Amino acid sequence: MKEYRVNPGKDGKLSGRLEQVERPSPKDDQVLIKVHVTGTNPKDWKYGHGEDGANTGDDIAGIIESTGSKVLDFKPGDRVAAFHVMGTAHGSYAEYAIAPASTTFHIPPTLSFEDAATIPLVAFTASIGLYQDLGLPTPWSRPLDPSADFERRNPIPLVVYGGTTAVGLTALKFARLSGIYPIITVAGASKGLIESANLADTIIDYRGNKDVAGDIARALGGRELLHAFDAFSEAPSAAPLAENLSPSGKLVGVLYYEGPLANGHTVKFAACGNSHPGWAEVPSLRYESLFDAEFAYVFSRYLTRLLVEGKFETHPVEVLPGGLNGIAEGLNRLKEGKVKGSKLVARIAETEGL
Repeated sequence: MKEYRVNPGKDGKLSGRLEQVERPSPKDDQVLIKVHVTGTNPKDWKYGHGEDGANTGDDIAGIIESTGSKVLDFKPGDRVAAFHVMGTAHGSYAEYAIAPASTTFHIPPTLSFEDAATIPLVAFTASIGLYQDLGLPTPWSRPLDPSADFERRNPIPLVVYGGTTAVGLTALKFARLSGIYPIITVAGASKGLIESANLADTIIDYRGNKDVAGDIARALGGRELLHAFDAFSEAPSAAPLAENLSPSGKLVGVLYYEGPLANGHTVKFAACGNSHPGWAEVPSLRYESLFDAEFAYVFSRYLTRLLVEGKFETHPVEVLPGGLNGIAEGLNRLKEGKVKGSKLVARIAETEGL
């Protein structure tokens, strides 16, 4: 089979090439997927290329080709999406990819492979951040209350900075499913994605805004803020969140951020890699990764239910021209900040040279 290897490039521009490699075989707890569409993520241009380049893709959508001996949930021919183990061989930029069965999920026939490929990494990042790190109630653990105003009588304020990023928008969707109120988000040019789906109670536009912290405080209306999610994880986003957080509040981010913040707050890294047992490279994450991996197994099954019932809408998609051969250019656009409000995907069948 062939896979696409991303090279860092000496001039700062990513390049890539198709390479003939041996088709992998799944281990006991893994599945082999014939990839129809691969997703892309910013991490794909940032990490793990090495001197000879690497297949850095992790978002898989396709058909089960074969399964390991301990896999009971899937069989050949099943339509699935999956989250590949980051930093390991046999990623999604290939004709065939390997994924743990625990982070593979069935997709309904009504969902295209293009849409499915937008889901895995952002879903596990958002869900681990919201439910494992912030400790918010999961959609299946909400109290059964017949009253329509239950959430308003039992508020759990949440602020999401970067609500139109792929991870931020996914976090808003899950928060809505969990009945979180009020949901306050800080967003920019693509805020229409939030408005059209009614994913937030207050939207604060950060563009040209010199008082984002004050706007957050006004939206809270005196309520104590215990939960904040930073989908940017940079000083301009972390600072106004920390300023509004209660001393006992928690701030979760999608990147490591160690800058000084108000009231001694720190940013907890939402490690989507913890979805996979034993992935954590940082000693401080190894213990919690055991629990995150168990959660990811449960959540991946729940994702299928949401998709079948039409309760989870995927991110807007842009298909890259040229299949796998369009990956490098797509990653360069991500690197340059030229992709707004959509996820870039590639159809394997459109790759010349396979």
